[in-house]
Amino acid sequence: MNHIIKHRPDFNDKGFTLIELIITFALIGFVIAALYTFYLSGLESWSRSAKKIENQQTARIAMNKMIKELHHAHLVKCSVDDNHDHLTGVPYDIIFFRIYIDGISTRHSFRLNGTQLHLDRRRDSDNSITSSNVVALEITNLEFQIDETETVLITVRAGKGPQETVLTGAIKPRNLPESDVVND
Repeated sequence: MNHIIKHRPDFNDKGFTLIELIITFALIGFVIAALYTFYLSGLESWSRSAKKIENQQTARIAMNKMIKELHHAHLVKCSVDDNHDHLTGVPYDIIFFRIYIDGISTRHSFRLNGTQLHLDRRRDSDNSITSSNVVALEITNLEFQIDETETVLITVRAGKGPQETVLTGAIKPRNLPESDVVND
């Protein structure tokens, strides 16, 4: 009698089956995809926060400079800049003011040129700009008003969308005679 011995698979063999490997690689792929998504989300959030902080600093720099300059003004006039924003068609606000420098009354203005806030110093004889300094970048809107108490109200917008920053401030220039305030 011949006995045929059948070889039974031994489940104690060291190694993995093809199905176990496929499931393992699929789980690793899901974990890597989840980590990558989490990383990208965090990176995007950090980028938005950094832009928001940058806009806040830009608006604060612009506001501080305008308040500092207007503090010593002896004449202030709000107007609309003829060089309006050609993209939106909205005219920019501009503020003209005079400050005594070495005993001489000099004319200055704050205005937007695109998204740059400029401080201009002008000649009195022909009103031409003698110097123009960029105070801040990425300023998207600038508004000035003078109220009945001769306080200059300033609104500065920096950035666009969810990262936009809006600052408002007020300054009552020290040297204003009551009749020299004009609000157009």
